Amino acid sequence: MSDEQTSEGQGLDLTLLANFVHQIVNPLNGVAGTLDNLADGTIDESRREQRLNAARAQLEQCITLVRNLAFLAQGSGGVADQDRRVVVLPQVIIEAAMFFQEDGESRRIRISLQDRKTQNKVTGHPELIRQVLMNLFDNFIKYGALNSTIEVNQWIQSETNFAIIEMHGESRYPIASDEIGKMFDLGFRGSNATKVVASGTGLGLFICRQIVESIGGSIHAQASGKNGIQFIIKLPNGTRG
Repeated sequence: MSDEQTSEGQGLDLTLLANFVHQIVNPLNGVAGTLDNLADGTIDESRREQRLNAARAQLEQCITLVRNLAFLAQGSGGVADQDRRVVVLPQVIIEAAMFFQEDGESRRIRISLQDRKTQNKVTGHPELIRQVLMNLFDNFIKYGALNSTIEVNQWIQSETNFAIIEMHGESRYPIASDEIGKMFDLGFRGSNATKVVASGTGLGLFICRQIVESIGGSIHAQASGKNGIQFIIKLPNGTRG
């Protein structure tokens, strides 16, 4: 490896670390400020629950970031093979969505699971599958159009027995067609994303692909309508509910 390549790699690592620190410090500062305001009585009783829910959402954001970094460093997020078990798709989707309920409401973005009743299943790591879904919901909430709905569908593909999870939402700004194929690259952030949040880690979607492909599945994104984006996840060995 040349000195130039080494320098470029170190530069990317430092940039990634700097963005990671920035992304995790901001919500932690928000939580600290909320606790200070609760302690000194600045937040009255009528707003107490709302501010506590907002602080919880900020902490969940930090947890997601740390999990992403752990997965990148360890290759598995610290989850062992023996931890594999049956994962009920509607349940894990709802669990992931709940982390973003408060933030979504503040932006008037709704998450709608179309079929909650059919208990389709896969065998895998619930923590990792939940992390994939949380990373996708995080992107939809951060960069989605205000007053929009994130539609989620889940079913079992009859000819392959793949479990399919499909998410569709509207972006706040148009997504360049030549950037869709790069969404899952390490450190990549689209021009539409930088218009909303100037800095970011570019880790979330990369981790999604790493997790899904590690269990023999696939994930891809495609444009849908004027500002729409659709993510399709395929997980092997699905069983119908």
